[in-house]
Amino acid sequence: MQRSTLIGLKIGLLALLAFIAAIGMSVNAPASQWLKEAFLGLSFGFGFGLGLPDAAAYGAATLIFVAVFFAGYFIGKTATKKLDG
Repeated sequence: MQRSTLIGLKIGLLALLAFIAAIGMSVNAPASQWLKEAFLGLSFGFGFGLGLPDAAAYGAATLIFVAVFFAGYFIGKTATKKLDG
């Protein structure tokens, strides 16, 4: 596996963890519950705020988590390729 791919995966994971921590820190819950709180909070926002059905709200929250990971992955991969030359 290429070095840029590995660094991209690490940056993507760090971006996802930072996103989860940013949402999870807003509730009074232990750190082990942050993932659940972040997912359910996003789902609630889509369901209540946008009026989506439950399944669509869960799907939209899942897409947001995947999008945050892939955004971090592509940023890390392209930055590594540019730094390597």
